[in-house]
Amino acid sequence: MNIVVGATGQIGSYVIDELTKSGSPTRAVVRNPEKLADIRVEFRKADLFDGEQLANALEGGTAVLVLTPESQTSDDIIGDTERIVANYRKAIEQAGITRIVGLSTIGAHIDGKTGNLFMSRILEHGLGDLDATVVFIRPSYYFSNWLVYLDTITQQGILPTFFPEGLSIEMNSPLDVAKCIARAMTEERPPKSKTVIELTGPQPYTSRDVADVFAKLLNKPVVPQSIPREKWHETLIAAGFSENTAINMADMTQAVIDKLTVPEQPGNTLPLPTSLERYLSGQLRK
Repeated sequence: MNIVVGATGQIGSYVIDELTKSGSPTRAVVRNPEKLADIRVEFRKADLFDGEQLANALEGGTAVLVLTPESQTSDDIIGDTERIVANYRKAIEQAGITRIVGLSTIGAHIDGKTGNLFMSRILEHGLGDLDATVVFIRPSYYFSNWLVYLDTITQQGILPTFFPEGLSIEMNSPLDVAKCIARAMTEERPPKSKTVIELTGPQPYTSRDVADVFAKLLNKPVVPQSIPREKWHETLIAAGFSENTAINMADMTQAVIDKLTVPEQPGNTLPLPTSLERYLSGQLRK
C-alpha cells in the first residue's frame, strides 16, 4: 500500500493520479477530505501535528510519501517542521513502513540561513537514518510558482519577481516531479538503501525568459519587474504571509540569489523533460 501525505496539495494530488493510473494500491492522508480531488481513492483523515492520527493513517502501508508543511500563516514554521518530522518518524516506525520517499528540495544539503530550504534539511536529517529504504527527491524551482502572478500578467502585462530579471536558475514541472516520486515509491530498489535524487529542468530560465514565454502564449507584451530587497517583507505580508513565514521566504529567496540552491552533486542530476512553454501552455488551456 502506497500512502501519500499531503494528498490535496499540488504535488500530492499529482502523485495520487500517477499511482492510481498505474493500478498501485494507494491511500491519501488528508486533513480535509472535501479537498481530495479523486473521491475514489481510499483516504484517512489526519492532522500531521497529531501523532496518533498520523500513526493510524500509516497503518498497513509499505511505502509513504512525506513532505514539509506548506503554511503561510505559521508563527514558527521551522518549529512546526521539527514537530511534524518527529511525528513522521514515530508513525513510520510504528507502522513498519519499509520505503520512505521524502519530498525535499535542491539546496537541502546547505546548513545555513536558507529559510524554507532549511525545512527540507530537517526532513532529510530527521528520517534519513531510519531502518528502511529512503529516497529524498530534491526538485528545483517549480514552474507553477509563476502562475500566482497570472492576474497581474494578464491585466497589466507585468511579471512581478523577487529575483533579478537576468538571474538564471533551474526550474521544473511539478507534473514531472510527481512522476519521479511515483517511480521512487514503486520501482525496485535495494532494501534499506539511501538515495538522493536531484532534479533539474531541460534548461535554466531567467525571469525575463518567463515573461517572454507568457508574452508568446498570451500574445501580448509582458515585462519582468523585480521587487527590491527592501520591499520583500511588505510584499509578502500583503500577500497573506505571517511575520515568521515572510522572514523564512525572504531568506530562501536570498539563498537562491546567492546561488546556494544548487545541486549537491551537480554531475549526477536527473534532468526532467518538460519545458516552461509546454508546461504553461497546458496550464493556461485549463
